[in-house]
Amino acid sequence: MNQLIQSLLDAISQGAILGLAALAIGLVFGVIRLANFAMAEIITGAGYALVLTWQWGWYVAIPTAIVAAVLLSLLMEILVFSHLRKGGPATLLIASFGLSFLIQQVYSVVFGNDVRTAPVASNLAQTWDIGSLRVQSLSIVSIVLTAIMLAILLWFLRKTSLGLQLQAAAMDFTTARLIGIPAKRVIAVSFAVSGILAAAVAFVLTVQSGAVGPTFGVNITVLALVGAVIGGIDKLVGSLVGGFLVGFATSMLSTWLPQDVSNFRDAFVFVLVIIVLAFKPAGLFIQGRGVVRT
Repeated sequence: MNQLIQSLLDAISQGAILGLAALAIGLVFGVIRLANFAMAEIITGAGYALVLTWQWGWYVAIPTAIVAAVLLSLLMEILVFSHLRKGGPATLLIASFGLSFLIQQVYSVVFGNDVRTAPVASNLAQTWDIGSLRVQSLSIVSIVLTAIMLAILLWFLRKTSLGLQLQAAAMDFTTARLIGIPAKRVIAVSFAVSGILAAAVAFVLTVQSGAVGPTFGVNITVLALVGAVIGGIDKLVGSLVGGFLVGFATSMLSTWLPQDVSNFRDAFVFVLVIIVLAFKPAGLFIQGRGVVRT
């Protein structure tokens, strides 16, 4: 029983952070139909910012990581995606793959192929004994951080002028422009918010590993894209829950699969994804377009 509770806590933590990454992808997709694979490089950039500035304290490193992620996200939009939007979702997706590989090479040239390390929030790696359970501080932080980020995002979308404009653009971008909503501003806001979410993901991953390399953000981005699709990438709730389910399943399989087949964990996850999409090709929670429709 204790092992089950332990594995459930770890799975919820993993699902929470993967859900946050899927949320960042789904937010941008809702506005301009871009499933941004280059989100991996935003996460990586924030990770590099953390390890390179952590020596000056968290009050320098964390804001620097957020600024780096937001700037990278906005630069992607301004320099690349803004010129390709008329090409449609397929063109944007392919461009995001190309951009991802390009930035990986830039990271390799600038920082080298070897990982950069730093004891980022090393105190969060501590474990606490609660009865017979051993709970890692980072597991609790991941869950709480995801809840806080989601609450702030929902407040922003529902209670602020920019948030309401973002919702309108996600529901019908063409109509939103016709009624006077500033399209460029809304798109910029969606990229900026996704950058902030990516920085939160980068923080948790950097604390977990303590090391950042050129492909640091690739694995979680692939899984987040899969999660967003199976949940319904058109919806904020769908992306979040889909990402959570993929993260939860990945963690549980890591714990409970026999040792001799544990290396095939991701294969089992993708089999489950194929089964889901065979019955719900539009996603588990999709019933129409929109960011916050439930």
